[in-house]
Amino acid sequence: MANEKEITQRKRTVLVVEDNDMNREILCELLADDYDVLEAENGNVGLEALDKHSGEIALVMLDVYMPECDGFEFLERKRKDPRFDTIPVIMMTASNTADDEIHCLELGASDFITKPYNVEIMKNRMKSVIRLRESSSMLGRLESDSLTGLYSKEFFYHTAEELLRANPDEHYDVVCSDVENFRALNDRYGTAQCDSFLRAIAEDLTERIPGLLFGGRIGADVFAFLLRHHEDSWAGILTPEGDETRYGKFVVKYGIFADVDHALPAAALCDRATLAIKKIKKKFGARVAFYDDEMRDMQLRERQIEENMETALAEGQFVVYYQPKHDLHTDTTGGAEALVRWISPELGFVSPGQFIPLFERNGFITNLDFFIWEEVCKEIQHCVWEGLPVVPVSINASRMDFEVPNLAGEIAALADKYGVDHSLLHVELTESMYTDNPGQIERTLKELHDNGFHIELDDFGSGYSSLTSLNTLTLDVMKVDMSLIRQASATGDFSILRFCSLLADNLRLKTVVEGVETAEQVAALKVLGCDYIQGYYFSKPLPAKEFEEYLTVHSGQESA
Repeated sequence: MANEKEITQRKRTVLVVEDNDMNREILCELLADDYDVLEAENGNVGLEALDKHSGEIALVMLDVYMPECDGFEFLERKRKDPRFDTIPVIMMTASNTADDEIHCLELGASDFITKPYNVEIMKNRMKSVIRLRESSSMLGRLESDSLTGLYSKEFFYHTAEELLRANPDEHYDVVCSDVENFRALNDRYGTAQCDSFLRAIAEDLTERIPGLLFGGRIGADVFAFLLRHHEDSWAGILTPEGDETRYGKFVVKYGIFADVDHALPAAALCDRATLAIKKIKKKFGARVAFYDDEMRDMQLRERQIEENMETALAEGQFVVYYQPKHDLHTDTTGGAEALVRWISPELGFVSPGQFIPLFERNGFITNLDFFIWEEVCKEIQHCVWEGLPVVPVSINASRMDFEVPNLAGEIAALADKYGVDHSLLHVELTESMYTDNPGQIERTLKELHDNGFHIELDDFGSGYSSLTSLNTLTLDVMKVDMSLIRQASATGDFSILRFCSLLADNLRLKTVVEGVETAEQVAALKVLGCDYIQGYYFSKPLPAKEFEEYLTVHSGQESA
């Protein structure tokens, strides 16, 4: 209880800024019994005292008219520094004009008293202003992140926007830090150790970043810092040479938005800095990246894509193309892969490499995938009705599709709607998807297989390959990634492809080799006993009408 009493009765510190020596001395004597008093003879000295004692000062008593730096200038300069922004100021003047009072209040003053002082009124106003500030400070504990001591996300954004708005001609940078694979590290080492690391990095960066104004924790492991614009090498500051293991097993990467746009919200500034980090994700040794014009153009392009995607789907701007799969045993076309193309009246041809990763991030990919499923079913139905050759068609499934309740039932309903034999529809998934939610994917693939759909494992050998997945997943086809045929052709060593073929044969899986472009590759794969090949040697992806014509010639089936 004694400690609580000491805290309650502790003296607050008041800064008196007054140019008249006698007036300043009298005021300091009047306040000395109740406060620890700091003195300053003009605004410049007062600002220096604020800089040195900002964490201690509870209130500033400020004269309006002074040489060198008067009260108006003091308030202007004070409010541009977020360290001082919450320190209240009571103005003092012998002038009794309303204009002075209004101007001071507009500049952020908390109260206004005239000389000569009524001591009791003055002291009560001081207590009231300090009490109000400290009550706000209690609420302001929400301003700080309890773990690191940095600002909370919301308060960081608010303070940054206030500072940028108040200093339109100044140049600032935003630096964001992100811990590589933090979720996995948290699972492996535990919350306590990871929390300790986050505190350490917050303290370290706060000390090392030049021109730092303040920082905030804007994500579980993401920090943001606002600072005065820095021209020198960031790599030398954030990752000094020979200091790459500063954080041990934790790898920290940094994104920088240099010379920020004051008109943007603070959240957008941080988004751009963290977007820069994405450029160096998973890149060994790369620690620092800048947001640049190329990234801005990419971001604008992505925004255009998102703004147009729903209209594009509704208006049929997405078109399904078919790339034939050549059967090496019969020398005919034995199947095809459905690939989507987007031809937009507004955006022109949009590369799948642009829109598919974006749709996978924002969830729209599932809408597009179901559109492709339905288009393929319509095409197969059309070929059956017209007496044209029919071959199995594989459709790529995305990770998001496996979150759809009863995916197998949904696809089966589509196939049945158009009278399509389920065996004519193959589901392609990449092995990397299996690592996201293996249990759910195993169950869904079994349900699809039980419904008569065939399952193809795409991109085998692309870097994710695991023999375990071949044993646990319900599969019919192994698609060998094009990188293996390219490597084999370059080195003349087809031993890995031979192994893939033997492995698939032992597991009773068919093989499809992607990216085949030369007659020599075709001959080698035939000797190895591969089942199907896909690539530009036989055909590029074709629109439906051209694929029907191609199939009529190369399928070995006679049209009705």
